[in-house]
Amino acid sequence: MALDTLGSRERQVALLERYGNLLTDHQRMVLDLYLGSDWSLAEIASRQKVSRSAVHDLVRRSVQLLEDCERRLGLLAEGQARARNREAIAAELAELRKRMTRLEARLADV
Repeated sequence: MALDTLGSRERQVALLERYGNLLTDHQRMVLDLYLGSDWSLAEIASRQKVSRSAVHDLVRRSVQLLEDCERRLGLLAEGQARARNREAIAAELAELRKRMTRLEARLADV
């Protein structure tokens, strides 16, 4: 799993926001430093007094756990679908308002 591509990172942040409470305090803190505060693995390792590879493994396992939660529950996908629906409804409403304005102008001309 790629830990550092932009799209992957944005997804990981969203997963952490949605499912972070299911992680241990330690996992959540390390992921928050890595994803939220943009600390490097080396910086986290230095702070935790462990190896960089240990931090990498913890991040990888934690992200996999978050991905597994999303596969099982689908809350992130559901939220994204709702957001797309809201955007579509808002666009349709804006178009209806424009149409109503044009019709009111035509009515005023009659």
